[in-house]
Amino acid sequence: MKNRRTSSTLIIFAIILTTLMAIGFSGCFLNVRTYKLNLPKPENLKSISIAQNESIVVIDNSNEMGNFLTLLNSNGRTTKNESIQDEPINTDNVIKVDFNFVEKGVSTIFIYQKNSKYYIEQPYNGIYQISADDYAGVEQLIR
Repeated sequence: MKNRRTSSTLIIFAIILTTLMAIGFSGCFLNVRTYKLNLPKPENLKSISIAQNESIVVIDNSNEMGNFLTLLNSNGRTTKNESIQDEPINTDNVIKVDFNFVEKGVSTIFIYQKNSKYYIEQPYNGIYQISADDYAGVEQLIR
């Protein structure tokens, strides 16, 4: 009789422990953070500076700034890839974009190619994959 209680208790304990472990592991995988590309509104900007290598272009027309921001934020970009540094590393053809605010300050993003794919990286926010056409559209502005 005592063995039955002990074995029943062990079985119940094993079931509870297995259930708690399953919940814990699933919580680790389900709690992946999603990042959203945070771009300013055109009315808050004085200008946008776009630089690649030695070329720099400054956009200060509000309609052009709006079009550029729409190009960058097409499809409301989201990602699960976190950016953990000031600027991208091990990349090719980096384009630096500075948003110069009317009030004061600058916000920067980087657009680049890596392993035949194209990305927008917002430092300490996220890394967002973009199409080759979107990259080419930005690159055309500085040529």
